[in-house]
Amino acid sequence: MTSLFTRDGDSFVPTELTRGGWDDRHQHGSPPSGLLARAVEAVPTAAPMQVVRFTVDLFRPVPLVPLHTATDVIRDGRRIQVVDAALFAGEVQVGRATALKMRTTDLDLPPPVSETMARMPGGPETVERLRWDPNDDHGRMVRFHLQGVEIRSFRASFAVYGPGASWFRLCQPLIEGEEISPFVRLAAIADLSNGNAQSLDVEHWTYVNADITLYAHRLPEGEWIGMTSHADQQRSGIGVVTTTVFDTAGPVGTIGQAQLIDRR
Repeated sequence: MTSLFTRDGDSFVPTELTRGGWDDRHQHGSPPSGLLARAVEAVPTAAPMQVVRFTVDLFRPVPLVPLHTATDVIRDGRRIQVVDAALFAGEVQVGRATALKMRTTDLDLPPPVSETMARMPGGPETVERLRWDPNDDHGRMVRFHLQGVEIRSFRASFAVYGPGASWFRLCQPLIEGEEISPFVRLAAIADLSNGNAQSLDVEHWTYVNADITLYAHRLPEGEWIGMTSHADQQRSGIGVVTTTVFDTAGPVGTIGQAQLIDRR
């Protein structure tokens, strides 16, 4: 397998690298988010623009079947564009995205009053690749978070409960034969912030996120994207994950996710 998806006409056929950890029949939330990001970014703009806000709603688990996307321009201007994208498995809509694009320019801004306080503890070269528990039965099958992405985690994020700090790098292209853009690369790993903030024992609880909202004030540089994440979870069965996103040059943006929490 050399990519997350292959092309078949207008359809995107998932490889096993897209499989998630909650159910063997379904994809991880990140690869479908990458497809939606690719769709909205490809819509032409009247002037150079960047996707600043990208919100994904996953209506139902995305199956391991061919997918296709459709887009609709809601607002089109010289400074702002709003695009909707839909994701289909056959005739069934499984998700959607809304993207806000803003024009880019080059302004001579004064120095910032204060710098962002939260930062990654160090670069990806300062920490080893995350080693998953060999007794974890998730390892019996190929999965996105095991083979599709490389994770280098501080404080043993994904294995120790509490706030997480990790670096992520896609191991394969999103689509076979296509070069991935910086924004799509970011969108294609955004759903990993949920696991980066693991705060409940997965043997007893599920905490599936139904959405992803990504804000990016600039596009990431290079392959590695860092996240510091924490989860606020309540007895109501609702949680919210808040993530600050970095690259090796500094802050890039934020990710928010709403969790639906249940007993296994």
